[in-house]
Amino acid sequence: MNIAPDNTETAGIVEPYEVPEVDLSGYQYDIVPTYKMIDDCDDQDTLFRIQFLQAFGITDREYHPEIVSAIINDLYERYNRVPGIREILESHPLYNAPGAATTTATTPPDSPSPSSHHQNDDICHSCPEPDNSEMIFCMMFSFHLFDLFHKCLRHAKHGEEIPHAIRDEIKESLRTLF
Repeated sequence: MNIAPDNTETAGIVEPYEVPEVDLSGYQYDIVPTYKMIDDCDDQDTLFRIQFLQAFGITDREYHPEIVSAIINDLYERYNRVPGIREILESHPLYNAPGAATTTATTPPDSPSPSSHHQNDDICHSCPEPDNSEMIFCMMFSFHLFDLFHKCLRHAKHGEEIPHAIRDEIKESLRTLF
């Protein structure tokens, strides 16, 4: 602690120091999902649930949807523009599926006014077509994809390129799932 000994006005004041970067998302990048290495399906499912909760920093073995949702939203905002992750999201069969987030900022999703919907139709003709990337990002935490997507997030956190092998494996999984 740097205290100025000769000046009573500044006595006890600590000089600023550099604060290390803190990951506020709560996501645990360092876990290694191993649930697919088990042969028994029930044990696989149990271990997936445990490792999923660990990844989200939930230690009481109880699912907390508000925590998971907040962390996924934070992760999406951080990484959805990372080229390798963007490539994965855009390769999903539902990426440009009709009926994506069709609401606009001008009308709440459950607006009871039919006339406001017509006004939005005119506005939306000039808007770019929305995509489903946020929904797809959430789907990446499913049983079939979590272990692979977790590796992508770890690479993205460290500013590394996501290996083509992982991207290809995810794309192949998506082809077989859909």
